[in-house]
Formats: sequence, C-alpha cells, structure tokens
Amino acid sequence: MRLLGVLLIVVCAAVFATVSGAQPGDDSGYEVLYRAKRAAWDRPPSEMPALFAPEGVSTGFDVVHYQLDFAIDPVAETVAGYVDVTFAVVTNELDSLLLYFNDDMNVSGVERGGGPLTFSHTQHRIFIDLGSTFTWDDTLTVRVNYDGSPAGKGIYFDPKVICSLSEPDRARNWYPCYDEPWDKATSEMICTVPDDRYCASNGLLVSETDNLDGTKTFHWSTRYTHSTYLTSIAISDYVFFSQWYHYTPTDSMEIPYYVYPEKLADAQIAFSEAPAMMAFFSEAFGLYPFIEEVYGTALAELGGGMENFTCTTYGAAFVRVDHRYDWLTAHEMAHSWFGNCVTMADWREIWLNEGFATYGDALWQENIGGQPGLNARMESFKAAYFSEDAGNRFPIYDPVIMWGATVYEKGAWILHMLRYVVGDSLFFEALQTYHQTFSFDNAATEDLRAVYETVSGIDLTAFFDEWVYQAGYPEYEYSWNYYWDGVAYRVNFFVDQVQSNAPVFTIPIEIRITSTAGDTLLRLPVSSASELYQLTLEDEPTDLDFDPNNRILKTTDIVVTGVTATRQTPSFQARTIPNPTAGDVQIDVFLPEAGDLVIDFYDVAGRRVGRLYRPNLPATWNSLTLRRDDPNLSLTRSGVYFYRATTGRKAITGKITIVR
Repeated sequence: MRLLGVLLIVVCAAVFATVSGAQPGDDSGYEVLYRAKRAAWDRPPSEMPALFAPEGVSTGFDVVHYQLDFAIDPVAETVAGYVDVTFAVVTNELDSLLLYFNDDMNVSGVERGGGPLTFSHTQHRIFIDLGSTFTWDDTLTVRVNYDGSPAGKGIYFDPKVICSLSEPDRARNWYPCYDEPWDKATSEMICTVPDDRYCASNGLLVSETDNLDGTKTFHWSTRYTHSTYLTSIAISDYVFFSQWYHYTPTDSMEIPYYVYPEKLADAQIAFSEAPAMMAFFSEAFGLYPFIEEVYGTALAELGGGMENFTCTTYGAAFVRVDHRYDWLTAHEMAHSWFGNCVTMADWREIWLNEGFATYGDALWQENIGGQPGLNARMESFKAAYFSEDAGNRFPIYDPVIMWGATVYEKGAWILHMLRYVVGDSLFFEALQTYHQTFSFDNAATEDLRAVYETVSGIDLTAFFDEWVYQAGYPEYEYSWNYYWDGVAYRVNFFVDQVQSNAPVFTIPIEIRITSTAGDTLLRLPVSSASELYQLTLEDEPTDLDFDPNNRILKTTDIVVTGVTATRQTPSFQARTIPNPTAGDVQIDVFLPEAGDLVIDFYDVAGRRVGRLYRPNLPATWNSLTLRRDDPNLSLTRSGVYFYRATTGRKAITGKITIVR
C-alpha cells in the first residue's frame, strides 16, 4: 500500500508470605515475590526518613569493608560475636562514627586497636566516639561486640533452615553497619554453626573448619563491593552440586547450588536452564559482573526469592521439574546486573532494581519463545498492574507500595516502552552503557534518562515525567472512517485519552492499516488528549489495528462514530472534542452533501437550551466552535447535554459533558 500523505490535526489539549511454610500456588504471578519482602517491610519510602538518610548525605566516612565473626544458636535463635568495620575518612575532621543497630540487640563493647571506645546505643543507632580526630585518607577499623535474638527481623529461624532477608533495612537487625544502599563495601562472613549444618554466604568459601566441639566455622569472602541489604547467610543440612558458565573457550565460572538432600534430583532439573540464562543476560547486559566469583543459589523456606549477590536465596517450594518457575530464576539472576551491581540511589528509586529484574524475566521469555513469548509475559504484567492500580494508584517513583505490581510489572512495562521509543538496537546499547557507567555504584532515574538521551539523541523528559513521576496509564478511545473523493482515499483516525487522575501520555502510537495492497505500519505523534489524524491513501483500506505490536501499557476501546465507508462517501456524522470539557467545545461534522446545518442543544430534562445554525456548508468535514460565552447557547452549568444535528432530511444525535 502506498501512503500518499499524513496530516496530524491537534484538535485540543485536555485535560515473605511469612518466610516459613511458603507455597507457590498455581500461577506464575509476582505476588509470590512480594510476600517475603512485604513481611520484612510494609511501609512506603515516604515513611523512611526516621530510618534512612537521604541519598548523598555526608557522614564524613565511607565504609570499605565489614568482617562479621559470630556464632548462630539455632535453638536459642541468637547470634553472638563481633563485626569489624573498616572505613575511610572523607572529611577534614572526623571524631565519631555512626552505625545502625536495632535497639533489641545488645552491644557489649566497642574498641579500636584493642582499646575500648566510648559509645551510646539508642534510637537504633550506635554513636561511637573515636577518641581522636582524623582527617582525609585516614583508614580505621572499629570492632563492635554484640549479641541478641534477631529472629523475624533480618534473620529467620526455621527448623529446616536459617536464612537472612535484609531488604530494605533489616541488615541492621543482625549486625551493626551503616545500613544505606549507597555505602557499598566488601565483606567477609565468618559464621559458626552446629556441625550437622552447612553455611552458605556471599563470595567464595575461604575455609571450612571442624572445631571438634559440635560446631563448624565457615569463612566466606568477597572482593566485590555491595550494599548491606545484600549480605547473606543460609544455613541448613545442605548438599550441593554445580553447573558451569563458559564465558570464553578457556574460561568458566561456577554456578553452585546449596539444596536440601530430598530436593537434589529435582533441583538439578529445575535449574538446568541457568547456564543458558547466564549466557543470554551476559550478552544482553554485559558480562556477569561478579565473574571472578560465582553465581550461587541456596534453598530456604522463603516465599519467592531474595537476590543476595553471588548467593541468591530461593524458595524451596518453587523447585519444580516442570520449569514452571524458570521466570523466578531469571528474575533473581537479572538482579545481578540491576540491583546488585548497579543499585538504586535510594529506596524511592526501587523500580530501578525490581522493574529491571522483572523485564529480565520477560526478555528471557522472548529469547526462548520469540515475540509471542514476550507478548504473553507483558500481558500478564499488565493484568497484575491494572489490578493493583484499580485499588491504589500512585507513581512508580517514591511508591506507596514498594513490593507490588506498580514497582515490578509497571517497571518492566516502562522499560518495554522505552525500548519501543528508542528502538531495539539503541535500547540495548544504552542499557549496557548504563550498566557499565554505574557498575558497583548507585544510580537514579535521572541517571538512566541521561544515558538513554545521550545514546539515542531523543529528548525523553516527557516520557519519564509521564510514566515514572506521575501515575496511571492511557485509556484510549478511537474510531476511524474513510471515503473516496474521486482522487484518493481519505482516512480520518480519531483518538481520545479518557483517563482520569493521570496525565496525558505523549508516547507515540502505532497503527497498522490493511488495504487491498497490503499492510502499512505508521507511528503517529501525540501531543494532546484528543487527536485527529487525516491520512491519504492510494489503495482502499479494509482494517485498522491500534498498537498492533503491543508496545504501550494501555486500554483501548473502539468507539463507533460513523461508518467504515465503501467507495461511496461516508454518511452524515458528528463528533465533539474535547468531551468532557470545561471550556469551549469543537464539533466536527461531516456533510456528505453541501447544505445547511442546524444543531439544537437540550438539557437532561429535554428542554432546548440553544441552537447553532450554519448555512451553505461544503460537503466535507466542518469544524464548528461552541464558545462557553455564546449568548445563543445556555451551556454554562455543569452537566450532561444532548444535541441533535440536522441537514436536509438527515439527523444525528450525541451528548456533551460540561464541567464548570
């Protein structure tokens, strides 16, 4: 089909389940992931100021390493030991150190270099007097001795397993730390447990020591910096097996699994796709960022999973030989790049963690199932988000609900639409640039926007304003008709956005016009809530599909305002723009023959409240403006009005909603 012309007419701007005993259920929805994290934290970021400092707050220090050395008592459900906090001074004068630690836990002493330091432990903080003043580039280590029972507050004790879930603010519940996502440090975990149990943690195992007293000590260490909420322990009677990711012909990385003995056979089948996932994500995002260590997984009685870096905690109930929960494996693995390596700047930006990992799941579905696989996954995300949004609408930035469909599934849709706006090749180029730029660092939404604008050359201010900083989604009503004017086919395509409590979304829309000569895909710009696009075609159109490739998070409703014409001219028809309106109204009327036009207006009681008369109008579309101050029209009050338009012996009716 040959498109002769397109005319855009801007008509008018308008307007952890509990951790224990979690079951997966029968669906593949993300609700199974929300539960555990909601159990750990059920407040919005706006309620965090008492617990979380704003991003970028200057403390005068930068933690560079944590060494945790403690014993776990599974019967008493306690931890006891110490943490060595090594930090660099990043100010001219520093004489004190601030750490977070829950008041329910006990601090028995603080020391530096073997000597005691004065401290206070109150309001979930430890204030430590360093005993001297230090300056730039000084590096100090402070030891905090502590003990207590963090059960249900960051470490969860179950007869089957003991594991941590520290997101967002629960690391401070089981060890003293500067518990902010942007203060990343390396770490060591030296954990003593009963000798019939195995302890898995972040990084690589340095040693496993039998203490010959009924206990074993496991020493883990990582060279990679990470946020405190990603510090992990998982303790059970694990057995383990390994897979390998071969990232060059001669280099490989271990993918170890720590599983319950009775789950070993099933786990070997359930996780069999993991090396292929690792290869796929490494190609799409850049090489796995923790390639010098491992990508480990430890089973736990967890509702869903927790993306603890290099040692993901994975709900044992989701180990299925039918691969039903491969999406969960993909989601947690994608966090390695987005969340663990590139971490959100603060908790208001949580969509940069969870939206990216959720879209990672969709990308994996696209990889194995093509466009149908991607579309099916995005449709499931849409349904989940619509369900949450119907009861609680809020922006994805600084969300009211941190662990829910707006953050996860809408977050994935935002990335999907960004891919549509900039195109596939630039989308993935920018994604890798974003990852490379902020690796082992933190990023905000504005950092993401800046990268995509630089790579694509497209101003994305409106896109991020509408989709990230405001709530809702477009609800489109559209119609179309055409006629033959003796030279070409004239198509009128009408689109209204009728959503409330949401902005006008200016993301371009795609339509596919089918004609006697084939299909043509068009991308049309949007600048207002009501648009009229006038297209000129050489061949007769037979169908029009709105967003045929499922690019936009939306609803659509086709509204019959006229007829889909044949080779004859279309019938008498009219349309009001905008509707509802608080100001002037435009009525577009198509006259199949030249003549006079009369429009009478009525209120809901049937009383005529005005008349509009226009003589000798041509046989085409005619635009008439109804001004709110017109003395011939009594449309000054809010309400619903009806109109009857007549020309010759033809008549049509419609309604207008006035909002004053």
